[in-house]
Amino acid sequence: FMTLLAGWSILLARLSGQSDIVIGTPVANRQRSEIEAMIGFFANTLALRVQLADDPSVAALLAQVKDSTLGAYAHQDVP
Repeated sequence: FMTLLAGWSILLARLSGQSDIVIGTPVANRQRSEIEAMIGFFANTLALRVQLADDPSVAALLAQVKDSTLGAYAHQDVP
């Protein structure tokens, strides 16, 4: 997922001419055990920011995407 997100960010940056890209991705948002068995729509959208301002290397871009994604998943309960 993170590799695809990095590639999609590069494509969007080139097509839009922008170096700061934000992509929304849905998550299930069922972190707490008491709501795991409940029926309902608990999805939340995470905004994942990718900055391509300084033309990062592939390794640097993947590290940035990894940090951004894992940070967003860690705090997915916060809207």
